[in-house]
Amino acid sequence: MPTPILPTRLRATTGASVAISAYDQNAIVTTSHGSAVTVTLPESTVVNFPIGTVINVIQLGAGASTVVKTGSDTIVGTVATAGVGDNLIVTKISATGWASALAT
Repeated sequence: MPTPILPTRLRATTGASVAISAYDQNAIVTTSHGSAVTVTLPESTVVNFPIGTVINVIQLGAGASTVVKTGSDTIVGTVATAGVGDNLIVTKISATGWASALAT
């Protein structure tokens, strides 16, 4: 059985929009804003995260966080938080595909 990939770094954000970058591979990204936050995954042709990459998006502020994609990449599953403390676990599952699950 393979060893699970655990987050290796933390990036705290406070704006209404967050652009995920190569730096965020296997990271925890927190959002803390008074209104909605859009977290944008880059297209795989721009940042080619390896399959198995996990990005945890944790809502700390009042604004719900929504993960969106760019280009032809796809996301399946729950893509938005509902309350403070919610955690979206976003995992790359194919060359251009992501799966997202909400942990409350």
